[in-house]
Amino acid sequence: MSRIPACVVLLALALPVSAWAGEVTYQFRTEEDPKAAAEPSACQAAPFPTNVKLQGIIVVPERSADGKVRPGGQRVPGTALACVRITDRAFPEGAQGDIYARFELPEGRFVAVGKCTVVSNAVPRPGVVLTSCALKLTEHPSPYAGGFATSASIFNPLGLPGYNTGSLWTLRMFEPDPTAAAAPGGAGKQPAKALAGDKARAPAPVKPK
Repeated sequence: MSRIPACVVLLALALPVSAWAGEVTYQFRTEEDPKAAAEPSACQAAPFPTNVKLQGIIVVPERSADGKVRPGGQRVPGTALACVRITDRAFPEGAQGDIYARFELPEGRFVAVGKCTVVSNAVPRPGVVLTSCALKLTEHPSPYAGGFATSASIFNPLGLPGYNTGSLWTLRMFEPDPTAAAAPGGAGKQPAKALAGDKARAPAPVKPK
């Protein structure tokens, strides 16, 4: 399986944000590490053929009062995996690729499927690719009814010096709405089955006041 060289995925976990009741927001940075635990056949779970596999660790960076993310940070117990199908390695603006992502957080496993769209292939210099990803959560711990994941990503497929591949990930999770369940015919879909080891909550997910 071919690989995009040198990947880092970036941001913080648990940035305080405004949210509706019953919502939990995770924000984190994942850094590629080929030694991170991921079974060789992990990408077979993707609902499409893949030709790029990225695996790494999850990091909670520090941030300053003005919101800027500082280098470094604290590693979170867990791993990240992305399996991607890329069809045009010229990365023209507007091109899309399928992505299957899996995040192993202390609270449990989060799995999402969606697409990444190329925003630019020339900023800050030709060969550096800026993309945006939007994914639907297809697997998650039982406290949640569902959610979605988004990223702002940078890819350096040519291995240009001075640039790291990376993404800023945000997971927005929603708990079941009791008012919807109480409405006529609103029993709704049961939340996903809890996974082993999902009792400990991930570092500082933000719940609305």
